[in-house]
Order: sequence, then C-alpha cells, then structure tokens
Amino acid sequence: MRESRRAKKSTGGFPEWFVTYSDMVTLLLTFFVAIYSFSVIDMQKWQSLIESLSGNIGVLDGGTSLEGLPRVGSQNSRIDLEQLSGDKNKGKKEEQKSAGRVDPFLKLYEEMGEYIVQNEIPAQLELSPTQTEILIRFKDYVLFDVGKAELKPEAKEILDKIAKILLNYIDQIDRVRVEGHTDTQPINTIFYPTNWELSADRAIKVVRYFQEKHGIPGNKLSGEGYGEYYPIAPNQTEEGRAKNRRVDVQIVKAIKADNIQTIE
Repeated sequence: MRESRRAKKSTGGFPEWFVTYSDMVTLLLTFFVAIYSFSVIDMQKWQSLIESLSGNIGVLDGGTSLEGLPRVGSQNSRIDLEQLSGDKNKGKKEEQKSAGRVDPFLKLYEEMGEYIVQNEIPAQLELSPTQTEILIRFKDYVLFDVGKAELKPEAKEILDKIAKILLNYIDQIDRVRVEGHTDTQPINTIFYPTNWELSADRAIKVVRYFQEKHGIPGNKLSGEGYGEYYPIAPNQTEEGRAKNRRVDVQIVKAIKADNIQTIE
C-alpha cells in the first residue's frame, strides 16, 4: 500500500517550480527580442548620415566634395586662379544651379584662393581643401620672426583679409582651429623653454587677433601647440625643417541643413 501511494504522488503534473521557470524564460525571450528590435538600423537614415559625413559637402543629391578642387599656393603658380574659376569648377557650379542649390563653403574656398593668388602670395602660404575642411598653411616666417610669437605687421594684413572672408561665411563654419608647429631644433629662452611653449603661443596669438581685432566669436576659435611632434617633412635637412615650421589654420565646416541654400 505504501508503494502504490508513493507512485500516485509521483505521477502528478509538472513540478511546482516549473511554472515559475517557464515564466522567467518567456520574460527573458521577450526582453532579448525587444533589444534586437531596438538595434535594427533604419538603412535610409543611415545612408543619409553617411552621405553627409563621408566626404560629401552636402550640396546636391549625394553631395559635392571639395576634394577635387585645386590646391593654391606653395609650388603652384598663377594658373591656380584659372583652375579655381575655370571650366572644372564652372561645371560644378552649373550642376549646383540646375539643382537649385549652392554650397557657401565652396564659395568661401574660392574667395580665399582668389585673394591668395591675386595678391601674389602663393609662395608664402598654401590653401588646400579636404572633405569637410579648408586648410590654410602659413610658413612660420610669414607671421613671426625666428623664435618669437609677435605677429609681424605684414602678417596682420594677410590675417585681416582672411578674417573678413571668414566673417562673411561664419554661419557655415563650425570651428577655426589654429595649430602651431616647429622643427626639432631646440629652443631655450626665458619666454619659451621648449618648442611646446613657442608653438602654443604662436597659435594663441593668431586666435586672439581673429577675436580681438575682428570679432570672430570665441566659441568658433581654438588654438593648439604641437611643438615638433607632427612634422610634414624630414627634419634632417634645412628644407624639411623649414616646412615643419608652420602655422596651420583649419576651417572646419558646420554640418547642418543651413549649409544648403536655394538659388532664387
């Protein structure tokens, strides 16, 4: 009799803990399904983001990059101006006009290039476009005397014109980043114990001139000193060291809908 009673007890339904366990499994499954659904990417939105950030300036369907535009300055000659306003860019402009849109950032680049070439200063600085930036590269002697960080009078004339152009397009600019660079030759003065201090002070002097003389907003400006640690040429030769002694002004484009303007 005892064995039959035990058998009856063991042939009942599922154990009591099984109900709680199944509820837990169901909740976990629901949780992971929800997480997966949140992680599914809207491909249309993703593609729009890629087009706006991956080298497309954002003027036309698919965008127009400044990458194909000619560089101005350094070893280039007056033909740069012809290239800048010639058939190649004319085609881009016509294409933009036909679409009813134009990119002010492209106009900023053209205006800057025309000023450099028309004033016959291409040997002293270089203007080049990247995907979403415009780089103005000054040789150090254009702005400063050797081992100093006081702006030269002739340097201020160039910065005055550049600042006026920047102000004309200030809404299209996210940041004007000024970078000071040196060669590997050591410096040890009262004001500049190392190249860190010299490069940083030079960058800050340009930043302050833009802000205090021309009113470029401080939240659009930054100054950085890199010393000798980001060379663009070998420091073993005087020619290479001369290239490394420089001030770079990076004009960073603001990525926003306002960058596209409709042509009346």
